[in-house]
Amino acid sequence: MRILLWHEDTREPGKGGGAESMLRDQTEAFKRMGHEVAWLHSEHIEQAVSEFKPDVVQIGTIFHRMPINQVDYLRNNSIPHVWAVMNYYPFCWGQQMLKKDDLECGAVTGVCDGICFEGRTPGFFLQYMNQSPILALNSITADIYKRNGLRADYVAELGIDTDLFCPDLNERNADELNIYTSSAWAAFPAKGMRYVKQAIEGTPYSVSLMTGMPREQVALGLKRADIYIFPSVYEETWGLCLTEAMASGCACITTDNAGGRSQIEDGVTGLIVKKRDAKGLRDAIIRLAEDKQLRERLGAAAREHVLADHTLEAMGKRYIAIYEQEMARR
Repeated sequence: MRILLWHEDTREPGKGGGAESMLRDQTEAFKRMGHEVAWLHSEHIEQAVSEFKPDVVQIGTIFHRMPINQVDYLRNNSIPHVWAVMNYYPFCWGQQMLKKDDLECGAVTGVCDGICFEGRTPGFFLQYMNQSPILALNSITADIYKRNGLRADYVAELGIDTDLFCPDLNERNADELNIYTSSAWAAFPAKGMRYVKQAIEGTPYSVSLMTGMPREQVALGLKRADIYIFPSVYEETWGLCLTEAMASGCACITTDNAGGRSQIEDGVTGLIVKKRDAKGLRDAIIRLAEDKQLRERLGAAAREHVLADHTLEAMGKRYIAIYEQEMARR
């Protein structure tokens, strides 16, 4: 199969956030399965299709830097495609369903009312995007999409390289507790880093932040981490950094965002705390810090969960099955 991945990424190779990591992981997964993959980071879809001749196109985020109506070319020429939506931009102009700072808007549990600083996305976005098959990265986000008027034809969770992200007990210091967090966009309030800072105030613990570094360096840091924190305050559509920490055997704490809840079973593969709850986060940190057996049990279960459902192979099979369905419909 020839797969064209269309995404707006214009950053340097190896940079970017979860959406760009997803692109690289999918490419590796598909190539391991014997498929051919090409990337498109511009609006020149007609040229890309003419030159690469894809069997299927996966559309990522394109509206920031190119005209959204370029998708018409795929529709008008009956080219199989699926739109992998990685945020909430089809109905939320701020993309994250947040009001000023990090207050939740009504779309999280109900329907967007448009009463916030960013406002509701113009209606033509929904109308336009609903003409293509839509893929959500988890079932919770899929429900949010549907409540707010966006179709959700498929749900396909992500996977990572579990050889790169794996435990290494030789890297963990038995005499020192290491707590980590990570984000490509750590300065954004939506990532919740200020609550991590509040949580450790007055405690003997410190948290190391990994940001703006190569993925291989992140993998090394996670091998040293006893505890990992995923503190986002918006409904993340996934959370590859959390998957990476789970695969590395870390005892993980996540807020109750959509991506976190999709990966962590509270008390089994990690701990879930409320968003914006610095005290709850502090209690979870102390609980794990003081209970080595609990840390080890959660870390081992998290690794097993990723090996069962979120390897590159598992992700590749999920996405190829979706592509084949779309190809069969044309």
